[in-house]
Amino acid sequence: MTASPARGVVVEAAIQCILERGIYRASSNAIAERAGVTWGAIQHHFGTREALMLAVLEEGNDRLRRLLHAAEIRGGSVEERVGEYLAVLDGYYGSQEYLAFMQVLLTLAHDPRTSEQTLETMQRITESVDADLHRLGGEVLAGTRASEAAMGPVLFHALRGMAMSHLMIKTNPPAYGAGRAEEFAAQKRLLVRAMGLLMAQDPGPFETF
Repeated sequence: MTASPARGVVVEAAIQCILERGIYRASSNAIAERAGVTWGAIQHHFGTREALMLAVLEEGNDRLRRLLHAAEIRGGSVEERVGEYLAVLDGYYGSQEYLAFMQVLLTLAHDPRTSEQTLETMQRITESVDADLHRLGGEVLAGTRASEAAMGPVLFHALRGMAMSHLMIKTNPPAYGAGRAEEFAAQKRLLVRAMGLLMAQDPGPFETF
């Protein structure tokens, strides 16, 4: 179901407030003020703060799902395809907005007050991207002897970790991150090469994991 303009404005305001203040300081009043609506209007659309935070998480998952669904891996070599996959994942896990989505995910997942219904919805939306992740992993590994079921998750977690590391570096104070962009770019190329070599070789014992 397509969100109404007002609902979408509130969700975007919540994302930006979380990025600027952190999830615990992104108060309902601050979100309402940024969205240009009253808290009563937010309650009309979402009911509770938990429902609003879940809507933020759903927005993040929708962005990831659309990104993955539109992506195609077409490189000629395994290394080229690994690099393309990293670029896809970096489009979401390396984005500033991901910091907001991660804060919401951690808070809802670990807060004992989170309702069972919300936890079930979180599980469902997480699983909604699985098919495209498997497809992209299969496209990277096409023509190799590696099994997507065995090596696809390894590839995904390694590349997602690199994308998230890139995000952390971009988020650091300028003085801390000064001069690290070139260093990180070199590390990224090295990881792509290493993963390409690993995925292209005879998987051997890796298949038993």
